[in-house]
Amino acid sequence: MNIVLISVLLLCSVHRIPAQEFILYETYDNGKIGEIKILLNRNENGYNITYSSDRFIEVILDTLNFQTLYLNKMIKGKWEVTLKKNGNIFEVNYKGNKKIYSEKDPVFDRHTLDFALRGFEYDISFKKRIRLHIPEFMIVNADLMVLGEETVSTPIGEIECWKIGMNPRIIFIDKKFYFWIEKEHPYRFVQYRDSSDKNRIIIKDYKSID
Repeated sequence: MNIVLISVLLLCSVHRIPAQEFILYETYDNGKIGEIKILLNRNENGYNITYSSDRFIEVILDTLNFQTLYLNKMIKGKWEVTLKKNGNIFEVNYKGNKKIYSEKDPVFDRHTLDFALRGFEYDISFKKRIRLHIPEFMIVNADLMVLGEETVSTPIGEIECWKIGMNPRIIFIDKKFYFWIEKEHPYRFVQYRDSSDKNRIIIKDYKSID
């Protein structure tokens, strides 16, 4: 077995998540409490995911690096955005406004950060710049950094997490974004907050099949 193949196999084995998952999150959005139900099934096309709340989002993620291959979003039955990545071509149709990007590196849509952030190998010195797609704007650089280790109390128990800070490289966005990712398998996305403290998400229920 040559070195290249060994490297590929090692990369594929990094943070492989279960083949099926049900996740329930409680959301707090400017004083309004809600829920997001997420279903994941892995097949030959990738990780097939649906998000259900006041909106319905269908997603396919790459099983190797969790980049976004396909996304379709409806809000209260009304279509908002569709995107797909084929090779280096990233196509976006946001409310009828079509854009095409050429991107060699993985692109992570903002709607799928709860899965994208599960794919990295974290340590206390972790820093990484990613390509982040924000449908309302464009594809931008975003800097990730481990800020520390914390135990998060949730409705399903206490979970040891890495606290991740994210800074999108956009001049007019001054908020800070924080994510808590489980340190051990299955590396769940446990909690989210922003610096305004008006927007929060926390895991409420979880089931999986490997």
